[in-house]
Amino acid sequence: MKISKRKYMAGLIAATLLTVGVLSGCGAEQKDSTKVHDTSDATDPSRFGVGRGKRELTVVKESKPPAEQGIAVQRIHQVNSANIEQWLSDDELEIQVTTVVKQATATEEAQYSYHRFRLDLETGNRQSIKEQTGADQGEVIKSFLSPDGKYSFIQTWKDKYKAVNEIKNMATGERYEVAVDNYLEVGGWLNNDSYILAAGSMKGRGEIWDISVKGTRKKIELQDPDVEVFTEFATGNGTIYYTDAKSRMKSFTPTQSRPTLLAADVSSLSLSPDSQRIAVSTARSDGKEDSRLLIYDTGGHVQGLLIGKGDLLSHQSWSPDSTKLAFAVYTEDKGGMNGIYIFDTVSGKVSPLGLSYYPVYPLSWNPSGTRLGITVDDKEKLIVTHIVDFKK
Repeated sequence: MKISKRKYMAGLIAATLLTVGVLSGCGAEQKDSTKVHDTSDATDPSRFGVGRGKRELTVVKESKPPAEQGIAVQRIHQVNSANIEQWLSDDELEIQVTTVVKQATATEEAQYSYHRFRLDLETGNRQSIKEQTGADQGEVIKSFLSPDGKYSFIQTWKDKYKAVNEIKNMATGERYEVAVDNYLEVGGWLNNDSYILAAGSMKGRGEIWDISVKGTRKKIELQDPDVEVFTEFATGNGTIYYTDAKSRMKSFTPTQSRPTLLAADVSSLSLSPDSQRIAVSTARSDGKEDSRLLIYDTGGHVQGLLIGKGDLLSHQSWSPDSTKLAFAVYTEDKGGMNGIYIFDTVSGKVSPLGLSYYPVYPLSWNPSGTRLGITVDDKEKLIVTHIVDFKK
């Protein structure tokens, strides 16, 4: 789905990251600690932490501290008037800089120009990549690398609703064009050999295609009358996950046209890169006044207890190694959770990252998961991207 560049919520002011220090819990030593795993009520907001999904109460005595206790910040990079387009390596990334060409008036909206650069975080050097994109004027190129890195699914958007789709062999550079009409960017790699594209349509759901690394395509059938457009869609380890019009999370495979119901009251989902966990934010329903963030396994079972709650939960982003989940929370009650948080799957800790600022672009990890990019609104600079370096 194309990323919207409009504000998610009016009135939210980006707060500075410069005061961020060591996050709570980092390096804390524990002796004879007690871990409680209890799934009696996985959505009870009074229970804050993560267990292993056991059905009985288990108390474990430990003489050594866990392998990891939270995270710590080492450095903050600030990039003004820019958002992250993609990471090129651990230290380099592609950014898009937004400049005001004409200020807004009482009768006309402001006009902007956009330019892309290659930024080296270690040296601070910035190089224009205008001539390196391969795109014609007005075109936008997006690429999605296969899990093993051998192939890439490439979309060249000619305009708002039309794209040319290709499979590229990364070793040889050979490309195979895939003749598919699509209106959306909804899709993902099913495995190392197939890319699933939910092409969308101006009329209804549109087709779902299984595209092989050789450039061949095969239509996938899905028998579900409760979905007309895919707002939440994820693929991995041979399975496709989505939400229907009734906020239910379901799964199916290319050979199984009837979906399996996994969970109800789901507003968003994010599948971990290793395809072992699904981060799910719940929809407000049944008298519940807040949204909650839970971790499910791929069979639809809650793993432990909730890890976050608030008026709005969004931008869930797994680190590439699936050990950490970054997410944003907004709560009108300033005593509640606000800002960016990191859930550590090793220690089970949820750590706040700085003050209460809210992202307007997806949270973005570098390939090794040692850096996290956060883009927020700014009154003077339009947007500001903060890149957080974590201590290794």
